[in-house]
Amino acid sequence: MKSQKLHLLVLSGILLAAMIVCSQITIPLPIVPLTMQTFAVGLIASLLPVTDSFTVLCIYLIMGAIGLPVFAEFSSGLAVLTGPTAGYLYSFPIYCLITGLILKYWGKNYLSLFSANLIGMLASLLIGSLWMLPNLHLSLHAALMTGMIPFIIPGIIKVLLAVVIAQRLQGIVQRQLIG
Repeated sequence: MKSQKLHLLVLSGILLAAMIVCSQITIPLPIVPLTMQTFAVGLIASLLPVTDSFTVLCIYLIMGAIGLPVFAEFSSGLAVLTGPTAGYLYSFPIYCLITGLILKYWGKNYLSLFSANLIGMLASLLIGSLWMLPNLHLSLHAALMTGMIPFIIPGIIKVLLAVVIAQRLQGIVQRQLIG
């Protein structure tokens, strides 16, 4: 039992590190940059149990809140967590909850991994876009056109990538957690 907890803790740490690295893979765009953060969130949500994936993303947010440069472009602090793109950051634990709960009931085959991550990704984009309403004084249409619509195709590509990698790692992770 202790070995299983240790393996889960190590896996959580590795995935947290992957999240931080993926946050730095960025294509700067006006207002909302394109990053690999949602890829990492999908991987975390697909490989860890629901509570653990949620915890990892909350720790990521806390690390950034206390000033560690873990967010995109090595940013951190309260300015980032209250800025126009903060809604995306806050959506990451929600992405994990949605995806993890779906996977808990649907299993972890390719179709359920893809569907759960797609729903989680769309929820993340929606939350990030809605956050922009008061922050940038945008209409709902403008917020969705700025923060959601342009990111759906890249989001689907990241979901596909996360699902393929999660499927390849799933057996290894299960053997480590069981054995």
